[in-house]
Amino acid sequence: MQSETVDEAIYVQQAELLVDLLSTFKPVFLKGISEYALIELLKKAPYQFFDEDALRDPLILFKTHFVLFHALYQLKRDWRERNEGELDIHALNISLKPIDKSDAEQNDGAKLTGKVIAEPDKLAEYYLDWSNFEQTDRDSVETLLNGFWQRMAGMRTASYQQSDIDKAHDLLGVNEADGVSRMSLKRAYKKMLQRVHPDKGGNGQQAQKVIQAYQMLSAYYSLNSAK
Repeated sequence: MQSETVDEAIYVQQAELLVDLLSTFKPVFLKGISEYALIELLKKAPYQFFDEDALRDPLILFKTHFVLFHALYQLKRDWRERNEGELDIHALNISLKPIDKSDAEQNDGAKLTGKVIAEPDKLAEYYLDWSNFEQTDRDSVETLLNGFWQRMAGMRTASYQQSDIDKAHDLLGVNEADGVSRMSLKRAYKKMLQRVHPDKGGNGQQAQKVIQAYQMLSAYYSLNSAK
């Protein structure tokens, strides 16, 4: 039972990181992109978020799809709450559209009265519920899932030199000699991302470097703790 909780925590962490990464993709979403093209983009450098098997094995494909759509619906909710746009999510086209001014004014009024106006979205409910991820063919894919995330972490760290690891520490302002916990690493990452994110006056390239550094160190410390 405890191993299932740990596994789910790994999935949640990956999805949180993906939300941060996708939040820098506004220009991409403004043009529109298919799910397939987005996964292919996230497989390539400098992101390398999904491995090469993401679109090959049907079971891994479902898990990849679920994590991606979970992150997209979370991002849709975040952008809608900040009136930054409406993320239209479909497999053939994922696009960011401006929010209708009358809807924005209605939502602002709802915030003042403590109410939230939102149409029921069954797909959002499905993808934002991790139990749907966990319960899908659980018995037959349990081993596959564990290997999937471990392989992703191994592939990422295997492609980096020690100098890359050192630069990632410097970028996030953490020191391995002082001891780096999962929580302290996440705090340092969130603090740095707030400084460089495009929404805070930074730019997408800076934000992606911070995200990649956090992604690298998360895998680095995960593998080291397992040794």
